[in-house]
Amino acid sequence: MISISYACHFDAAHQLDVPYESPCNRRHGHRYTVRIVASAAELLHGMVVDFNLLKAVVDEFDHRDLNELADFDQTGLQTTAENICIVLARKLQAVVGTRVSIDEVIVRETPRSAAKWRKPPR
Repeated sequence: MISISYACHFDAAHQLDVPYESPCNRRHGHRYTVRIVASAAELLHGMVVDFNLLKAVVDEFDHRDLNELADFDQTGLQTTAENICIVLARKLQAVVGTRVSIDEVIVRETPRSAAKWRKPPR
């Protein structure tokens, strides 16, 4: 098994709707940083996965209002860093197929706050 790590970022706006007073209930933006860990037992073209494939998925979030994306708007999911991790992990896994495992996705909302999704053990 060999694994890779890829880091990138995207800029996006969002607004939470939490049932208590929070500045996050106002529309605001972040420069989100994302770290993806993927693995595979066999390489294809000498790679676990082309980094550009991972970047293309993350780029779908760039310069968008996350609340307007179908993954959040049509499902009622809050646009928290935790839910962004889950949505990214699902989208990434769908794109890379069954040969590659998306093992971890970290979404950092600010220098002090991040959420991490890890693939559940089998």
